[in-house]
Amino acid sequence: MYDAIDPAAGPEAGGQDGSGHDGMGYYPSEGGGFIDGLSDADRDMAASYGWRDTAGILESYRSLEDRLSGALRVPGEDAGSEEQAAFYADVSSRWTPKDGYRFKMPETLPENFPYDRAFAQEAGDWFKEAGLHPEAAQKLHDRWVGKMAEQFSAHEEAAFDAAQKQGQAAEAAHLSLVREYGEPDSDGYQNAIAKADRALSTLKTAGVDLTGWFAEKGALTTAGSDGLQQVTDPVAVKLLAFIHDSAFAEDGLNGFGAGGEGGNPFETGNPDLRQQSDLLENSPLRARQMIVAAGRDPRLFGL
Repeated sequence: MYDAIDPAAGPEAGGQDGSGHDGMGYYPSEGGGFIDGLSDADRDMAASYGWRDTAGILESYRSLEDRLSGALRVPGEDAGSEEQAAFYADVSSRWTPKDGYRFKMPETLPENFPYDRAFAQEAGDWFKEAGLHPEAAQKLHDRWVGKMAEQFSAHEEAAFDAAQKQGQAAEAAHLSLVREYGEPDSDGYQNAIAKADRALSTLKTAGVDLTGWFAEKGALTTAGSDGLQQVTDPVAVKLLAFIHDSAFAEDGLNGFGAGGEGGNPFETGNPDLRQQSDLLENSPLRARQMIVAAGRDPRLFGL
C-alpha cells in the first residue's frame, strides 16, 4: 500500500531522499507498486476514491454493480414498442397513486359551475391507466375544467341575452296590441286575446296544435314554470282571432268543436238561461267569448 507523507520530511521519514518516494506524497508500503505505474491524473483519482490497492478498486466495482442492478435502463432508439411500454409502466408505477388522484379545484371557476365529480373520478381512472404523474394529471384536469367553464359561461351569457330579447319582444307585442285594441282590461283587448286563445285551444282539440309552431317562429315564448306563454308577435294574436271569427261565424259557435246544438245561449232573441249559468260557472272564458259574439257586454254577466 501507499501512505501519504510530508514531502518535506527528512530521510528518516521517507522524504525526498531517493528512498522510493514518488514525489506526489505517496510511498510504497506493503506489497508496493500499485501507484508506481499511474499517471498524475490517475493518482489523484485513486486518492479521491480512497483506492490504496487493487482490493479497494474491486470493492468499489462490486458496490457499483449492486447499485446498477436496481437502476432503470432507458430503452435504446432501436427498442420496440413493447419494450418501451414496459419501461414506462415500470417508471409510472413508482408515482401513480394507488387510491386515485385527489384533484384540486381551479380558483377561477364560475360560482354556479356544475362540476361533474363523477366524471372527474372516471377521468382519474383513465389518467391512472395511462400512468400520468399526479402533477401532469392535475394540469390536464385543470385544462379540461377550464374549457368546460368557458363553454358554461358562454351558454349562460347566450341564454341571458335570449331571455332579454324575448322579454323585449313580448313587451313590444303587448304595446302593439294595446295600441290596436285598447288597454289590457278593456273589452277590445280582452276579446282579441280570448278569441286567439279559443282558436288555438280548439285547433289543438281538432288535432292541429300550433303552439309549438308559433314558439319556433318566435310568436310565442317557451312556457315558463307556471306553464304559461307570452305573445312575442302581435300578428299571431290577429291571425288566431281571424281564424276564430271565420271558423265560428257570427255567433261564435259554428266551426271547430263548438259542441252543443250550434246555438249561442247568450243571444237576446233565444236565450238559454240554464246553459248560460253552466258556462258562467264552469267556462267563464268561453262564456265571455260567446257573450261578445252575441253583441252583448260581458259586464252584464259579471265578467
